[in-house]
Amino acid sequence: ASRIAQIMSRKGVIAATAIVALGLVACTVVISNASWKVELQGTTQTLSNGLQITDVKEGSGASPVAGDKIKVHYVGKLTNGKTFDQGTISFAFDQGQVIKGWDEGLKGMKVGGERNLRIPPQLGYGSRGTPGGPIPPDATLLFNVKLIAV
Repeated sequence: ASRIAQIMSRKGVIAATAIVALGLVACTVVISNASWKVELQGTTQTLSNGLQITDVKEGSGASPVAGDKIKVHYVGKLTNGKTFDQGTISFAFDQGQVIKGWDEGLKGMKVGGERNLRIPPQLGYGSRGTPGGPIPPDATLLFNVKLIAV
């Protein structure tokens, strides 16, 4: 009985070690996914044109309608993580004054809100990029936008 207990004890240690190791892997995945969700904080909606919209923070103010002058703070990045532009801009909403991905991605947003936009090339700068500038041809653009005013 003593020999069987020793074997079971060793197998128990091995099993316990395996369970702990699997637990650490599971924790790593959860932590990894948690940090991803913190960045996105919301459900991502993918439109038929490929535009992805994720609400980070729901605003409580007015929503713009076509022609309204709006003010937006933004950070623009390439998919490699490199920031190519950031700042604050005012423009007439949904009037073609900015890239199509912005006009479409800001629809339904409220003042005080924050969104992440993943803009495919056809809604950004397309196959031309920004000649001599920081955006290469056929670039997918990542923007964090905050609607400041309508």
